[in-house]
Amino acid sequence: MAKGEVTVTAIVDDAKKRPNEIIFSSSGLYGALHIPTALFMKAAGGLRMRHLPTPGGGPALTAFLGNNSQVLVSSVSASLAQIKAGKAKPLALFGATRSKALPDVPTMKELGYDLEYYLWVGTFAPKGTPDLVITHLRKVFDQTAHTDQFKGALTNLGQELAYMDQPAFRTFWEADTKRIEAAVRDIGKVEG
Repeated sequence: MAKGEVTVTAIVDDAKKRPNEIIFSSSGLYGALHIPTALFMKAAGGLRMRHLPTPGGGPALTAFLGNNSQVLVSSVSASLAQIKAGKAKPLALFGATRSKALPDVPTMKELGYDLEYYLWVGTFAPKGTPDLVITHLRKVFDQTAHTDQFKGALTNLGQELAYMDQPAFRTFWEADTKRIEAAVRDIGKVEG
């Protein structure tokens, strides 16, 4: 990257001047870190950066910290220690709102990119599971997710609870699936 302050705008400008020269690391092809980077490149006008797939989020972060890549999209929890240590600078968040752990870091939407992406965890049951069991599980998961102990554990990781019960999660799942499918289609077949 050219000298000066590192910002999303600076990365975009540099990537436009030097297509395929800036390297981004990810947790692997079509993975949880590759897809948001692909979404960002599309939202930024079709940027072309070189991809360094690694066998997981830890190796992707290590590649970034070792300057084998210059860009990394990662979760707050996976990178917060490096941010606090001054080894990584957060530039933007992919969620709809700012993170309580990084309140000064803007969202992609605040920066003018029509982009949202979430790393999430969901609980599923096999098709045909009795309604009584589903109702019980929903109640238990809801109660557990809202305990002070669970919320405290999330806070320690720099994460926030965004609990969704079955109907809201289904709506989110359907929209997210379309977003991810579109990103995978945009990435296309990767040859290597």
